[in-house]
Amino acid sequence: MSMNEDISRLTESQIEALVARYPLPEGVVDCVMTREELAEAVAVSLPTISEWITRGMPVKEMGGQGKPYQLVLSHCWAWRQAWKAQEDLRSDQVKRTQAAMRLALVGGSAGDSLEALDPKTRREILAVQIEQERFQRERNELLRRPDVAEMLDTLYGIIRDTMESAPDRVERREAIPAKVTGALVEICDELVDEVRRRIDDFWSSRPVREVTQKRDLFDA
Repeated sequence: MSMNEDISRLTESQIEALVARYPLPEGVVDCVMTREELAEAVAVSLPTISEWITRGMPVKEMGGQGKPYQLVLSHCWAWRQAWKAQEDLRSDQVKRTQAAMRLALVGGSAGDSLEALDPKTRREILAVQIEQERFQRERNELLRRPDVAEMLDTLYGIIRDTMESAPDRVERREAIPAKVTGALVEICDELVDEVRRRIDDFWSSRPVREVTQKRDLFDA
């Protein structure tokens, strides 16, 4: 069950999936509790438990007219953890949207550049940008240039070494004419050269840009 799904009304199988994803803390034994007992167990008020039930927290048996509610601790714990995960995800999405809007406004029409803003606003915009990049790095949406360069160099080395040894390896396995071996060597060399060219083109189209900032950028 993904966090994009509605957890306000859950089926039995969905509850089981949540319990598997968010088990009780180690050492905690599962049991059935009343609202009052659950409130004490998770250190919240009774009205909070009632609010959670209204939102869709699983209930084993509804109470009323002197009959107590029956709540399974593991179900309620898993539901609450899933709800918190949804809230955290929404908060992250809101922050990213806010950052994107602020940056879009800054880079919008003529005169709306970063240097055209007052120091306080510039500081806020740059802080938002830094936070957005940090968030993207944590989610592996933003890769460091040295990491990409290392990965491409490693792949190139594997391809180069494989292609250089390929003709000899083929000859050892199968008897092939010298003319065919020569053609194979040529094809392998062309492939290695093409891979190198593609990697060089990749970096040529993405040069490192020097960004010059004024010394008073963060002066209020």
